[in-house]
Amino acid sequence: RDHNKKMGGCFSNENDPEKEAKKRALKTIKIVILGTAASGKSTFFKQMKIIHQNGFDESESQNYLRILISNLYIGLRELVISAEREGKTVSKKKKKHAKFFLEADQHDGTISPQTIDRAKSLWSDDTIQELWERRDVLTHFTIINLKYIMTHIDRLSAPGCVPTHDDILRCRQRTTGIATATFPFHKYYFNLVDVGGQKTERRKWPLVAENPTGMLFFASLIDFDLPLPGDEEHTRMEDSLDVWDEMVNGPIFENATCILFLNKSDLFEDKIERVKMKRTFPDYRGGHDFDAGAEYIAMKYIDRVTQKDTSSIYVHITCAIDTNAMNAVFDSVTEQIFKQRLASAGLIKGM
Repeated sequence: RDHNKKMGGCFSNENDPEKEAKKRALKTIKIVILGTAASGKSTFFKQMKIIHQNGFDESESQNYLRILISNLYIGLRELVISAEREGKTVSKKKKKHAKFFLEADQHDGTISPQTIDRAKSLWSDDTIQELWERRDVLTHFTIINLKYIMTHIDRLSAPGCVPTHDDILRCRQRTTGIATATFPFHKYYFNLVDVGGQKTERRKWPLVAENPTGMLFFASLIDFDLPLPGDEEHTRMEDSLDVWDEMVNGPIFENATCILFLNKSDLFEDKIERVKMKRTFPDYRGGHDFDAGAEYIAMKYIDRVTQKDTSSIYVHITCAIDTNAMNAVFDSVTEQIFKQRLASAGLIKGM
């Protein structure tokens, strides 16, 4: 897609100072990436670094490797705790392994050959596997990348391992603070701002959202029935919908292009085959069909838009760990932002 060619006829050649000022303002595209915890927005941010900033240096890569190892400890511990909550136990031979991961330092970031053997043994336990298959309904389970880590643990723990981009994208790490990335793209400068999605981090959102060009809001498709930590009478998706409502209808993004990313389509495709959405949404009629389920959830978000023309809201069904797909999606997103910004600046007519 040739964006430069498309935009070539949009600008007047007349030496109009006002139009020149508008053109200069359009050179910087500020995109704020928002969403509740574990929606995948930080994974998208990593993708942009991979695609537009040549990825990660050695120090960053090794840090992500340590995070993956920590994810293993946390994931196995969470499964053992879930077993205890349900009054279940692992096999007698593996109880010592369960005890080890309950007591181990979750944030050590290193792993010995002996610990790898413990992890493999515990992972193979029937109770642990049964809980893993029901991970969608475990209240306090967060490490959805655990199977990936266990599959690749020998490679990841090998001396001198350099994690791949795929490894890094699957890291599960709580985002705190503010991360930014700036890069040129189609003769513009993109400034991406990623802020943590936990409730304690959301107070920072207005501080970083000054004069935004666009908002990318991430929502996890698999959250429709997951209980909200600390408020288990509500689901994660209900919390996400409330935050989306506040952002899309609020003053901060009044003049910004708002784009909704319904993320984790890969996990949703697996989940909708196993879980009945009708249990959560009695009026849902789509059965186990992926497209019907995704469309139903999309309309839940669109129905919350009250202060904008809903036709101006762009929706993408995404899998943030798919680099090729994210590259194509970002290309589409930039086109959508360009069109709305040019129209609002009066440089083109309409949409």
